[in-house]
Amino acid sequence: MREATMLYRSPGSHELHGVMVDYTVVDASAVPEMLVDGWHLTPLEAADAAVTSHAAANPPSEAFVALMEDSAAMNYDAPPTRPELEAKARELGIRFDGRTSDKKLGALIAASLEVS
Repeated sequence: MREATMLYRSPGSHELHGVMVDYTVVDASAVPEMLVDGWHLTPLEAADAAVTSHAAANPPSEAFVALMEDSAAMNYDAPPTRPELEAKARELGIRFDGRTSDKKLGALIAASLEVS
């Protein structure tokens, strides 16, 4: 009796372990040739290969790369800007004017949020 091996290729029409794959059963002696032809030993290996292949065939646009570089450089720990403080104050119904300092406005917002 010959040994059979199940192989997988993604994407496919069958869901196995959360991965959409096609599968086939081949004689163990045919496995090396099938691996070269894009088949894999596990559904997860097939899915990883499909993602890698898709990424290689569809590189991100220059605009997307620039956007990601800009967002990576953003300082999310920076204090809020005056327009951000004013928008939050309006949202909370806090009265202020041009003489209200950023520090005072921030304190009013913090106090209002603590009460809420």
